[in-house]
Amino acid sequence: MAPLQRLRGALPAWRFRRLSTRLVVLYGMLFALCLLSIAGISQIVIMKNARDTVRAELSTSGSVYDRIWALRAQSLGDSASVLARDFGFRSAVASGDRPTIESALANLSARADVPQTFFVDPTGGVIGHGLPELRQAVATVPGTLAAGRHDAVIATRKGAFRLIVSPVLAPMEIGWVIFALPLDASEMASLQRLSAIPLTATILQRGAGGHWRGVAGLAREDAALNMFVGRAIAGERAPGALYLPNGWAAALAKPLAGPSGAPEAVLLLSYPWTAAMAPYRTMQIGITLAGIVGLILVLLGSRRLANDIARPIAALDAAARALEEGNRTELSVQSDDEVGRLAHSFNLMSAGIVEREHRITHLAFHDSLTGLPNRINFRQQLDTALTRVSKRGESVAILCLDLDGFKGVNNSLGHPVGDALLRQVGQLLCGLASDGFVTRLGGDEFAIILDDSADSDRARALAQSILDALCQPLHVDGHQIATGSSIGIAVGPNDGTDADTLLKNADLALYRAKQDGRGVFRFFEPALDAAARRRRQLELDLREALQSGQFRLAFQPIFDLKKDRIGGFEALLRWEHPKRGNVPPIEFISVAEDTGLIIAIGDWVMQEACRQATAWPEHVRVAVNVSPLQFRNSGFQNVIFQALSRSGLTPNRLEVEITELVFLEGESSVVTLLHQLRAMGVRVALDDFGTGYSSLSYLRSFPFDKIKIDKSFVNSVAHDDSSAAIVRAIVDLASALHMETTAEGVEDCDQLARLRGQGCSSIQGFLFSRPIEARDVPAMIAGPMTAVA
Repeated sequence: MAPLQRLRGALPAWRFRRLSTRLVVLYGMLFALCLLSIAGISQIVIMKNARDTVRAELSTSGSVYDRIWALRAQSLGDSASVLARDFGFRSAVASGDRPTIESALANLSARADVPQTFFVDPTGGVIGHGLPELRQAVATVPGTLAAGRHDAVIATRKGAFRLIVSPVLAPMEIGWVIFALPLDASEMASLQRLSAIPLTATILQRGAGGHWRGVAGLAREDAALNMFVGRAIAGERAPGALYLPNGWAAALAKPLAGPSGAPEAVLLLSYPWTAAMAPYRTMQIGITLAGIVGLILVLLGSRRLANDIARPIAALDAAARALEEGNRTELSVQSDDEVGRLAHSFNLMSAGIVEREHRITHLAFHDSLTGLPNRINFRQQLDTALTRVSKRGESVAILCLDLDGFKGVNNSLGHPVGDALLRQVGQLLCGLASDGFVTRLGGDEFAIILDDSADSDRARALAQSILDALCQPLHVDGHQIATGSSIGIAVGPNDGTDADTLLKNADLALYRAKQDGRGVFRFFEPALDAAARRRRQLELDLREALQSGQFRLAFQPIFDLKKDRIGGFEALLRWEHPKRGNVPPIEFISVAEDTGLIIAIGDWVMQEACRQATAWPEHVRVAVNVSPLQFRNSGFQNVIFQALSRSGLTPNRLEVEITELVFLEGESSVVTLLHQLRAMGVRVALDDFGTGYSSLSYLRSFPFDKIKIDKSFVNSVAHDDSSAAIVRAIVDLASALHMETTAEGVEDCDQLARLRGQGCSSIQGFLFSRPIEARDVPAMIAGPMTAVA
């Protein structure tokens, strides 16, 4: 302004106004040129944005195709695996029953909606209807497919096909079920419909000269296409530019791995640049026209624009920067034009951001179901409390608790009722522990922090009040729910100076409370930590024992009183630890069941027992105890089938011993499996009969081959009339149901005489023999039976 003021003093008014007008026009022209430059840059940005959008969509479409095909392959693999595991189908394969195999393949093809399904045997023979070229190619796929792969793409003269391969095991591979899906125009059209843009998908195959070419002229055979595909095969996955018959296009090549890993076909996704730029043409024209109109408008209203827009925009920019830095700000709305509405929208956005931040912060530190603080919040509060008590010489107690039988509530009444129960329990805990910090750790687990607990009286009193409150039935959504709780308590810093240690020790105390019968509370003791360490070490040793072959089997004979000879042996698991020596089963079986290792251990026992029994005479059976966890495993029937198949043992020489604990998860499924075992020819015995509450009902549900009378009745059978009456009743009941009986734990001749007189079928116990090693079994079978003479 200083130069203008000096000019105004030196020039006449009219000349100064003209000069001022020219200066305004000059400024307007400069601004208009800037506007035109911006328009040009916008055109470039639009073109770049179009290219980036198309390339991103191509990459996304390729990824979507990969995910969809992975899901399709998994689904088809599952369908083929069901057929491959079918006993009838494997039998048909083993016997070469071609009509049955073709019928099964036809049914599978119809269910999976796959036009061509084949079965390939180890010699390369192919069963199934399909194109001759495809049948010839399929025959070699299982032998050339890389290890660990179950699908591949092959190219034939009739086109490309994607194959899904599933092995048939019995138990070794005896063939393969193969789905063949054509990568034809229909498949490509399906892929094109998945994209947000109208891209073109085509399959490339090598021509007679080794060059890549497409179908229907969508990609012609030339050097540029070969180089583009070659880069994709070499590992380049980004889209690029490719000249196609309809002009330049954005393209992405996805090599489709063949059986050997090398691609036999390539998926080409393309989108012409002309089509990509079409949606932006209107915008480009509009920007150009806006630049021209802006030139005129700037010349006419630059000062007003500066006064009416520049200052509000600057204020809006400052407010946006303040909001970016996390400061809540608002703009004063002084007009109802576009700028005023923008300011009002900004104020609404600012208020919404603050409200969402508060809500996100609350969700990050609170449980969405109960509204209580969550595990993260609990950890922060516990760290703060431990820091405070370490400085002041105070103490802090944490109570960890969960609900007894909560899983049953969810299973019987549904998850909504279970969620309502958790909310009600959370409210109850907040009311009882008003001086504590109540949190929900997850599931049905809750925790309470009690600050400044100089002694354990407050923690003890609170735990007892929680147990008293939860032992009363709760009314939840019209249901009266009887629940309870177990509580573990740890007091810091004595039981732990950091949050992890203190929480771990409270969990150990909670575990001890559950072991002691539930519905009680227990304080942490150092012995609990030592016991937990021993248990963890025992679990590690169990895993090592399973891998290094530290287990062996001992066998206790079962003497047949009817035929005066050994009728079988019960397989007993022994663990010879390299440092601990012989570890009794009572010490490690429960750990194996809790960790799930009992399934793998039980599989080994079944395989080894059947293998050993093959060397015995035909009339001698082997009995194997089965854990409830192992019995409920979905693959248990296959384990027995494989043990019998590999060993060659006839099924009627295997006797599976179960207890009534296997019925706890549901009687119908157990009975179904028992009938399946019986259909295989395997014998089933009910062990520890008479010790449970439902033994008689189980006899009604399933006709067992044998009942094993528990040792608790045998111990006093010789001198206690009531025990003798019970044994007599069991023997009579078994005889009426055409079942055998075995008395366990027979240790003296008086017991033997009483059992003989009552008609017991066989005995087992130290009177006849202690468990012996596998190498001593043949000698015992061949030796005289003097022990029971």
